[in-house]
Amino acid sequence: MDRRAWRATPDLKKIGGPHGPGQGKVGPDPGPMPGQQPVTQQPPAYPAYPAPAPMQMQSNTTVVINQAGPRGRPPPRQWSSGLCGCFSDMDSCLGVFFCGNGCYPCYLSYKLNESCCLPCVLGGGTWLLALRVKMRAENNIEGSILNDFYTSCCCAECVMCQLSREHDFVTSQAMTY
Repeated sequence: MDRRAWRATPDLKKIGGPHGPGQGKVGPDPGPMPGQQPVTQQPPAYPAYPAPAPMQMQSNTTVVINQAGPRGRPPPRQWSSGLCGCFSDMDSCLGVFFCGNGCYPCYLSYKLNESCCLPCVLGGGTWLLALRVKMRAENNIEGSILNDFYTSCCCAECVMCQLSREHDFVTSQAMTY
């Protein structure tokens, strides 16, 4: 049988060709057979969610709290004692006088929660500058790094006494920011 004749024969089209339905077809799909429904894909089944509850009228209360003063960190404060206030704390004054170039720098570093080796590692006045900057930063004390540098270079013994007094003041006041 000729192919053209096969396609033209209406009886063979109904049954899908000489070999039965779906067998021996060549060319584009002619579509669904008469009397058959086309096959379509169904979307996957999703779990049923409960319907949202109807909106209810709610009253909102807004509370505004005004706090006095600036927010955040308080303004910087002054040192608790002056640079030359050595006589108000004779223990640190005598310790620096007799051991200022020996064990007192290590003691002071340890007292300020740093390694006791800090004066040996940094050497010169650098360790003292570092401790003074740390004390100012942690306790919100007014000043500048340049001021700390010149003060540590020119009056190292007075700075050691001042740092010791400031540490004692801060721990007695339990000031936290």
